[in-house]
Amino acid sequence: MREFRRRVQMIFQDPYESMNPRLTIYDTVAEPLVVQNIGTLVEREERVAEMHALVGLTPPSSFMFRFPHELSGGQRQRVAIARALVVQPRFVVADEPTSMLDVSIRTGIMHLMLNLARQMNVTYLYITHDLAVARYMCDRIAVMYLGKIVELAETEELLSHPQHPYTRALLASVPVPDPQLKRQPADIQGGVPTPIDPLARCRFYDRCPLADEKCRASDPPPFEDKGNAHHVACYRV
Repeated sequence: MREFRRRVQMIFQDPYESMNPRLTIYDTVAEPLVVQNIGTLVEREERVAEMHALVGLTPPSSFMFRFPHELSGGQRQRVAIARALVVQPRFVVADEPTSMLDVSIRTGIMHLMLNLARQMNVTYLYITHDLAVARYMCDRIAVMYLGKIVELAETEELLSHPQHPYTRALLASVPVPDPQLKRQPADIQGGVPTPIDPLARCRFYDRCPLADEKCRASDPPPFEDKGNAHHVACYRV
């Protein structure tokens, strides 16, 4: 598990609650190195300073021995990014890492994450409810409903040619900044059912405008390639 955790790290949604308020920024970023037994004390200090510079906390010496409450939200999230990347993982789960930040600094954090992904050859699983953010950050998008992936494709392919009825409704609900443009409301019914102990059929059945008897009586639809590496879980597509 220790080797797995070195390869796979996480950036949490709330940059303040995910940090120990009693640890300095240096101790916060260095902790993964200590747990993984990487480097000497001097090497860890050099690595932490290097990560501070990479995430834009410069000069590093002015941040190393501050505490989380002494930083802004954007600075704390940069610390969280540095902590996740300090052990040079191959895969990082980012759980809505910009949703707790002011709109004015979100783009800067997203741009930083993209640059670090290329520079450090790391893959992100970026969790978000904002389709604009997904389009900016992702090469591929997976759409989930009640804990199941219902559609997966390259970003522009999915946004241009949505196939699953839930994906279509999701895109139809995105606001358009044009008061003259009139769109049909999303063709979807009811409310979100409880995810606890769902029936052994398509999770979207109760709200789907295309649902038929096969959907009601069959097991959950298989996840199939419909062409162009566009995968959909739906009997009616």
